[in-house]
Parts: sequence; structure tokens; C-alpha cells
Amino acid sequence: MIWLLAFQLAVSPAQHYENAKQDFAQRKFPQAIVEVDSALHENPYMVPALVLKARLATLTKRPDVAKRCLVTAITVDPTSEDAQFYLGVLFFVQNEFSLALPPLQTAQALSPKSPLPVFYLAMTHQGLGDATKALDLYKRAESLAPEKSVLNAEILVASGKFLLSLGRTQDGIEKVRRAIAIDPGSREAHYELATGLDREGDFENAAREGERALTLPELDVRDAQIHFLLATLYRKLNQPALAKAHLEKFLAARKTTQR
Repeated sequence: MIWLLAFQLAVSPAQHYENAKQDFAQRKFPQAIVEVDSALHENPYMVPALVLKARLATLTKRPDVAKRCLVTAITVDPTSEDAQFYLGVLFFVQNEFSLALPPLQTAQALSPKSPLPVFYLAMTHQGLGDATKALDLYKRAESLAPEKSVLNAEILVASGKFLLSLGRTQDGIEKVRRAIAIDPGSREAHYELATGLDREGDFENAAREGERALTLPELDVRDAQIHFLLATLYRKLNQPALAKAHLEKFLAARKTTQR
């Protein structure tokens, strides 16, 4: 036991950080927390470790810890793109869009060829109600992301969803179709295509897309949302039995969520 303790103390902060990175990549979050805390115990101002601790804190619903780590990291190294970017993301997910802009803009300036800061700037400007700026940034993010990547598909879905919300249905449908061509397993893309086709009056194909979405892993789009859409679509298609079945599933899913 004493030997093990001596060995742990002998591990450098850099090695603890590398161990934490590997654990994080393998989704071994409790182990990653232990390792990153060990790294920061030895070196409280190790910027990569502070950023990783912030990401772990976000996953464990501790935005206060995440913010403290990122502010410290930026104080130590204002040129850390990761620290600037994740601070912007932290503010974005908390709907503090005005606060998200400066760090995201700094991250974009530090790494102008990276699509992620531009993507989050697009969503941030969307949140601020600046549609023109948001659409321009979505286009730029799309051009920066690798053409056939999952990230490109995510950008296309977000852009398409925004276009649908603006009433630009055909443009929105075109974007989500392109996303599906890249990532056929995107539940959100199939769901957004279903909503677009619904608005176009193509209820049969909309229902087909909704049913396809239900077969895919539940991430951002919940089962309840899809069941509600399908209940509406089958009612329009004059298929009351299917409409009733999906409505019942919608109510059951919503009841489960509200517990």
C-alpha cells in the first residue's frame, strides 16, 4: 500500500493529464476526474488540465466549477483556443448568448480554420435573433468542416432547422437531406426532414421519416416529440388507429419525463 502511494506520488502532472485524456476518450469519467485532479494538485495552472476538468464538470452538471477552471485557464494563457472555446460553449448552453460571443470570437480568431467556433457563433447569433449573421456563419462553418464528416452533417441539420423556423421550407429540407446523405443515422436530421415535409403537405413521406427517426438512438430529439408529430401526420393521412397509438405513446413518454 505504501509502495502504491509512493508510485502515485511519483507520477508527473503531465502523465496524470495524459491518463485523464485517455479515460475521457474512453468515457471513463470517474477515473478521468481522479487523474485530472491529481494533475492539478501538482500543477494548479496546467491549462490543458483545467480545460479538461471544466469539460468533466460540465458533464457532471457543475457549471460553476467549469467556469472557474476556464477563467483560470484564460488568465494563465489568453491564447488557449480550447479554454476560450469551451467558455463560450458553457455560456451558450446556459443561454447567456451575449456572454458567449467574446470567448467564441477569440477562439475563432485564434484558429480561423476551425469550424467549431464558427458553428457555435452561428448558433449564438441565432439565439440573439440576428438571422442574417447566423445564416452567414452557418455557411462559413459548413465550408470549414470536412465535407463528409459527422460535424458537417450536424452543421447542416442546425442550419436546416433554423431555415425551417424562418419559413424557408425548401431551403431547410435541402440542408437536412444533405445531412442525411452524410450521416443516415442522424435522428435529428430525419425528424427535421419529417417536419419540413409536413409543412410541404407531403404527409406520407413525412410519416416515413418520422418512423425512421424513431428507430435511431435517442439524443437531442426525444421519443415524445416524434410520437406527437406522427400522431398529427397519421391524423392528416386519415389513419386514426396509428394516430391514436402514437398519441398514447406520446402521453406515456411525456408522463415518464415529468416524473
